[in-house]
Amino acid sequence: MLNLLIVDDEPIAVNYLVGALMEEESLEANILKAYSSAEALEQMAKSVVDILLTDICMPGMDGMELAEQVRKRWPRCKIIFLTGYNDFAFAQTAIRTGGIDYVLKTEGDESILRAIRRAMDEIAGEMSHEGLLERARSQLKSVLPALQKEYLLRLFQGEAESEEARLRRFSELEIQLEPDCPVWAAVGRIDDWGSFADSMAQPLLFYALDNIAEEYYSGFARFKGIQTDRSGFVWLVQLAREEAMDEESRRRCSGNAEQIQEACKRMLKVPVSLSVASSSCGWSELGQKIQMLRLRLSCGMDKGKEMFLTEPVHPHKEEQPSSKQFFAGNELRTHLRRLDLLENDLDEGNTASCRTFFTGLQTLLGSSPGIGGSLIKEEIFCSVSAFFLQYISKRDTAGSVSHAVNRDKLANLGQHEDLGAAIGYFGELAQLLAEGNSRRQSQGTNDIISRINQYIHTYMHEELSLARLSELVYLNSFYLSRLYKQKTGKGLLEYINEARINRAKQLLKTTDSKIQEIATMVGLESAPYFTRLFKKITGLTPHEYRES
Repeated sequence: MLNLLIVDDEPIAVNYLVGALMEEESLEANILKAYSSAEALEQMAKSVVDILLTDICMPGMDGMELAEQVRKRWPRCKIIFLTGYNDFAFAQTAIRTGGIDYVLKTEGDESILRAIRRAMDEIAGEMSHEGLLERARSQLKSVLPALQKEYLLRLFQGEAESEEARLRRFSELEIQLEPDCPVWAAVGRIDDWGSFADSMAQPLLFYALDNIAEEYYSGFARFKGIQTDRSGFVWLVQLAREEAMDEESRRRCSGNAEQIQEACKRMLKVPVSLSVASSSCGWSELGQKIQMLRLRLSCGMDKGKEMFLTEPVHPHKEEQPSSKQFFAGNELRTHLRRLDLLENDLDEGNTASCRTFFTGLQTLLGSSPGIGGSLIKEEIFCSVSAFFLQYISKRDTAGSVSHAVNRDKLANLGQHEDLGAAIGYFGELAQLLAEGNSRRQSQGTNDIISRINQYIHTYMHEELSLARLSELVYLNSFYLSRLYKQKTGKGLLEYINEARINRAKQLLKTTDSKIQEIATMVGLESAPYFTRLFKKITGLTPHEYRES
């Protein structure tokens, strides 16, 4: 729901407008009111204002000055100026201040309602799916390099992906390489930062290095450089689609890399080491290729700076790890990176998502060749174990699930029959934690609804704004409105009105108080509005109800 704030130094005018607008069923807005600019600013400190309907001529801070304050806090706020003076100068100033409309009090309720609906339609347009997408597209350009880097780093880590998905991601991220053609790779390292030692200058060095490399390869191939860590980088080179990676092309790629290394030393005064591939490979094999190049570079570290290492054209079989093991390991690591999502699922009590995570992990373990005999099983166990130890420690939930938390099983793989049994244990622990959180959340929500309802019945003679009720339970007003509707199936304003009318019915039956007095007792100061609301809910006017 949008927040509509009505401001006027005439209380009768404010209360009349509030009553009239609350009768409009299709007007989905939380209506706030203030009798001065100072009171309006207090309201703004409590909640966001989406639409401001304000009188222009008020003592102290006038409507123009108030609008300026609102715009400073919420630039997207829509402002409607309301005045009894048919003065074109006011209209001009209102437009310059950013007011979307200018309504004379003498024009009547319909003109005011039309102005409010226009403002709501404009907000809806800005917040629509297409509107959000359009803004996202315009902002995407500035973050594309970072998104490209993040995506390519995942490919380097061996993250599994279908060719169709890769085609789509290359297009979305505007990566200037062909996702279905082979690519040649080189892994590099900055050996000495030289004059670029300052952390602010280091990005400039990578930028300059990429520019040099791109210039050398631009004549016959596409080039993409990616910084992988503080001093490491990867170069990707792709020949034109019609060219094959023959012996001449391999020599050219490698020779250009050597020339770039020399140019970097000569022009930037920075030594660089490179480990280059002997052939191109498909994108699905790129992760393994980069892993091998990086391994050769790190193993040659004791040879000094400015190394230039080439991958053997026909490597010995023992030098190459099993590609199946490589991809299986990386697929498991990719799955484990979702542990940060599991934390949110546990907090939200989402047992289904927790079950899906551990079922998927068990499936990957069952289909991973040779995984039981490698160190990766300990890596997997330690990752999941550390996650639960940290989760339980941070939230101090061990007491509530103490019957299920066995410290030995939680921290020692040897306490389980095998890794599969350990993952099964962690899956059961996740279910217990999620179920416990779900029960606490449900109880907490019931307590909040009970407190709200009790407050409404106790203080219905006072103003019951959404902002005031949200302060009572320390929740954001928008969240409280949504939570109440989800839990009770009834809007908060609807419940307040029904509670007030039920109390009014009781007073009409059991007292001789005047209708105006009863309206005040139930928090509806405007007798005409009370009468309209009463008839809307009961089908009778208050007088007819009392007579019956």
